[in-house]
Amino acid sequence: MAMLTDTGLLGTAPVVNALQASRSPLQRVVDSGLLRCAVPRDLGGNGGGLDDLAHAAGLLQRQDPAAAAVLWAQRLAIEALVQTFNVGLRELWLPEFLMGSRAATLAPGGRELSAEDTGRGWLLSGRLHGVPNLPWEGFSLVAPVRLGDGNAGWVLLRSEEDGLSVHATPETHPHEHESTQVSIHLNRVFFREDEWLGEHDLATLLSPVAEALAPCRPSAAVLNT
Repeated sequence: MAMLTDTGLLGTAPVVNALQASRSPLQRVVDSGLLRCAVPRDLGGNGGGLDDLAHAAGLLQRQDPAAAAVLWAQRLAIEALVQTFNVGLRELWLPEFLMGSRAATLAPGGRELSAEDTGRGWLLSGRLHGVPNLPWEGFSLVAPVRLGDGNAGWVLLRSEEDGLSVHATPETHPHEHESTQVSIHLNRVFFREDEWLGEHDLATLLSPVAEALAPCRPSAAVLNT
């Protein structure tokens, strides 16, 4: 049977040994090479097409479902940076997302955060349920937001921001909720305009990768299109 190689494409080298040896679901995804699959080479990817990503994602889902859920989250966050017009934000975070040195996730279900205009920025509030890829040491969140004037778009937030908290079950252990689906609560989290990823139609640009990763999609996680 064809296996994933360290490029994230199909080959003969078995990925399962690397998966078993890794410490966390995110590191197992990094080892699979799929974070760079179908990302342009000039942005740090390995090239390849969406068919390669879709086929390999299906294999990963059968081999390691926990890592597959993390792949869905991390790779879609990567695609948001690939597609954004905000070059500064891309240059700051894309290398870390691709290397897996920074975990990233996409808010599932299309639930929009609300935003309060303070005159000097925005305060974001809302609850996001069923979110994968949330290691205890920190992560970045790609989320849809509706501003007070009715405009909708997407933002990139850091888990270290005041007012952002992760809610897991009491028995959850470190690294465990990277792949399990827990909740993020935002209570008046300050948003800087330089963290703006794009308008509402960014979801349309993410859809091809979301479709390729459909086998890995966590339960009830539907991209807001």
